[in-house]
Amino acid sequence: MPDGPHMVGPFLLDVATGVVRRDGVPLTIGRRGVAIFDALVTAGGAPVSKQELLDRVWPGLEVGEANLSVQVAALRKELGRTRAGGEWITTVPRVGYRFAVDLIESASSLNRQPTLAVLPFKDLSPSGQQGYFADGLVEDIITGLSRFSTFAVVSPSASFAWRDRPSDPRTVAHVLGVRYLLTGSLQRQQDRLRVTVRLLDGDSGRQQWAEQFDGNIQDLFAFQDRVTEVVAGCVSPGILKAEIERVRRRPPEHPSAYDLYLQALPHFRGTDATSRQRAIDLLEAAVACDGTYALALAYAAWAHERQDTFGRGVSEAERQRALDLAGRALLADADDPLVQAISALVLLNLGGERIRSLAMLNRAVETCPHNATVLSLCAFANVMVGDVDAGRAAFLRALRIAPGALDNYELLVGVAIADIFSGEFEESAIWSMRSIAQNPDWLGAYWMLAAAHVGMRQIGAARATISDLLLKAPEMRMSDIERLGRRYADRFQLVIANLRSAGLPE
Repeated sequence: MPDGPHMVGPFLLDVATGVVRRDGVPLTIGRRGVAIFDALVTAGGAPVSKQELLDRVWPGLEVGEANLSVQVAALRKELGRTRAGGEWITTVPRVGYRFAVDLIESASSLNRQPTLAVLPFKDLSPSGQQGYFADGLVEDIITGLSRFSTFAVVSPSASFAWRDRPSDPRTVAHVLGVRYLLTGSLQRQQDRLRVTVRLLDGDSGRQQWAEQFDGNIQDLFAFQDRVTEVVAGCVSPGILKAEIERVRRRPPEHPSAYDLYLQALPHFRGTDATSRQRAIDLLEAAVACDGTYALALAYAAWAHERQDTFGRGVSEAERQRALDLAGRALLADADDPLVQAISALVLLNLGGERIRSLAMLNRAVETCPHNATVLSLCAFANVMVGDVDAGRAAFLRALRIAPGALDNYELLVGVAIADIFSGEFEESAIWSMRSIAQNPDWLGAYWMLAAAHVGMRQIGAARATISDLLLKAPEMRMSDIERLGRRYADRFQLVIANLRSAGLPE
């Protein structure tokens, strides 16, 4: 949350001065009440345990829950009722309290990201003695997921309150106030471990994603790290797909910035100019809806960049618009690793800021190492203007931790580019063909496949690939590739020369 005064629905909260106003009218809330209100609001609608509130409001003191109940009751009275007549602060049985952000009808609710709870994993081992490992695994997964900015994760204390409490997933999600649940189980058979993880939709209880991991008890900590890495990498695209489908099923009558952002994503990676322009229009609408929504600002900048990269170029005004949006995104939330990574790509491709972009991307990966998008953007920048081997390794890691990501065909081409730069033309062709198998309309795969064939002196195959490319993009010319080449290191000249040899029209 911002350090200074900020709006939360009808409330203005200034933690520094202890002032809370509703619709401009000052409320009589004491220091402890302000601390409780701030903790609940900061949680973004997720439950906050009683112990967390006690630790925050009475740090270092042994205080009973009765004192907290008194403070919450007084705070509820001062905040008043919602427009529907309900309470702003609701009790989460056996857990704590949550603030009803879903009842806010202001800009602060427009971008409310989905919330996830990771429930305690069940120990299905015959001995029943692996609970400690299951708990440690859940804690690590929560820590890994908490670094993502595209969804919120409830605290471990709120999640562990559901240990040994069998209940319908929809009930758990409703009580915790979350949209998604991550559940799991652990089995040990002698020296073998098996962990099964599932992502569930909280509204329907339906499974969105599932994965099974097998490992050896001798490599316990390495196995735990591997499970954490892959689960964190897979949950994000799993939630994103579900959110896109949610908006597609029930388009809102009055779209919020977040919903407009979701509507744009299927068009964002479109292979034709019309789809890419539709993404720009929706993301610009999201920015107009909320000019402080950092993720929408970053994606709007990226959409303009993609129109330039995969189309016939953009005007100088459009280029400047993209750079302006990227700058505004960083001002809105410079600490968000995804915003940082996307903005860095735009600054590299449209602003020519190689050193700054690489530094930003490396920092973003350090902050959120399990985000496949952040990893892939850092990989791309390194392959094009930095360390080719490091970039290739980052592409492979992104593919490993998020095998179901929406954009994996682009990552496959990234590996192909790295292999071309390293003179591994046969390997490059294989990766390019894997990308085409995933998405036969992705132009970048044809560029690299043709260039790889030339590298292997298979001119006939290279010319056939160019023919396939021109069927999909009849206006593609060498000038388009040369324009892109001016962005990157001299190593890209090999791709330009090979495409010219393959017969791409001038």
